[in-house]
Amino acid sequence: MPNNSKPLPQEDLYARINCVVQAKEHLEKEIQAISASASGEVAASSCSIVRYLAKGRNSAYWYYKLQASVAIFPTKTDGKSSRYKHLGKAGSQAYLDAVEQIFLKAKIEALDRSIKILNQGLKDLIEETSKYNKDY
Repeated sequence: MPNNSKPLPQEDLYARINCVVQAKEHLEKEIQAISASASGEVAASSCSIVRYLAKGRNSAYWYYKLQASVAIFPTKTDGKSSRYKHLGKAGSQAYLDAVEQIFLKAKIEALDRSIKILNQGLKDLIEETSKYNKDY
């Protein structure tokens, strides 16, 4: 005869805890995989791509640069760091690499936000276990 009874509340709680832990571990592995397989680099969290207009003698051109909130990019001339890294025109290899770095950064940041949500849920579930532990 099959068991049609509902699981005990404690069993349901521990099953939910296990699901949250597994989801968190999956996202953490995703971050590790992104970091390990990144062909180049992952952009720093403060970086963004900025478009600017450069005017020449006869015309103007749109150029792009990778911009950070602090000086992190090495310069070629004086060995100091700069907040900007010149990427050139749209479609250049430096531009495409920077777009990939920004994409990977955004992906990792989204995964981190999801992990924070899972951590909060896990904390709530663990707190919930205390009502069952009072009986012991």
